[in-house]
Amino acid sequence: METRTDQIERFAARLLETPGLRQLPGLQKEEQALQFLKTNGARIQPVFASLGLDVTRGWKEPAAIIARAVRLVVDKLLDKELAAIVGSRCTLSFFPGVAGGRQPPSRWREELLALVKRIAAHPVARGMLSGALAAVESDLTDRYIPEAWERKKYVYGEITRVQRLNLPSAELAELVRFILLVRSAPYLHVTPGSTAPNENGPGTLQEPFLQKILPHVCSLVPSLPGSLVQMAMRSTLAFPAQIEATARIAAVLALRGRTLVPGLIVDRGADTPDKSWLNVARRNARWHGLDSRLLDELYTISAENGW
Repeated sequence: METRTDQIERFAARLLETPGLRQLPGLQKEEQALQFLKTNGARIQPVFASLGLDVTRGWKEPAAIIARAVRLVVDKLLDKELAAIVGSRCTLSFFPGVAGGRQPPSRWREELLALVKRIAAHPVARGMLSGALAAVESDLTDRYIPEAWERKKYVYGEITRVQRLNLPSAELAELVRFILLVRSAPYLHVTPGSTAPNENGPGTLQEPFLQKILPHVCSLVPSLPGSLVQMAMRSTLAFPAQIEATARIAAVLALRGRTLVPGLIVDRGADTPDKSWLNVARRNARWHGLDSRLLDELYTISAENGW
């Protein structure tokens, strides 16, 4: 016989598989489902009652119970997503190029997976991870970084002459994916409710705070150089602070990832998704704490390629 808990979990799973959410990564499904409950809770009180939930005191308590069930379902999805990402989407091919020719230590994958799982389990860091994970699972890095490398303009100059990295474009794309996975780690040290993470871009955190927590975050991935971890964490700082170009790129892609919709069909005559998003982002670069010249170049690339 199906229990009330079973019914609630089944409802939460169905909610996450509605047509508008089915194609999204787990954390984006969660965000959309929780927003639906917040917006429509009063209207769907009869549904809550049919699940055996008490609606005599209003809709907020039963909605909170459904929300917890949604998170539990997404946790199971996340376990599979993260294992797949760290197992195949992340290779650390760039490591010899930034570590004097050394190969990555044998435990790096296990440590990285454990760190990202810890981030996903933290209420504040989890929210900041959503766009970054979506960007990693997409082809954003593989689209834009080779194109920027071929153009040899602003992005190329910032990476080769300012950051002084000499990596092939494929390894550079891999480095940016690593930064995307680790950039939410500073939020492990943010207490829920103590500050509001800026979902519109970097800027909530400051350099002294990152320096204070750097030893602890590094201790969670002891196989990896502290300089790599620091680079990833600095992706949360607002431009024009002295931020590595790779970290600035990751900041843009993480923000873009928040609105990615896999398989989106564009109406005839409408701007393509990346072009439309980048056009708005570059006009509001200062507000978002992003590099406007970087956004300009990515916008040009998207326009030229029909992205």
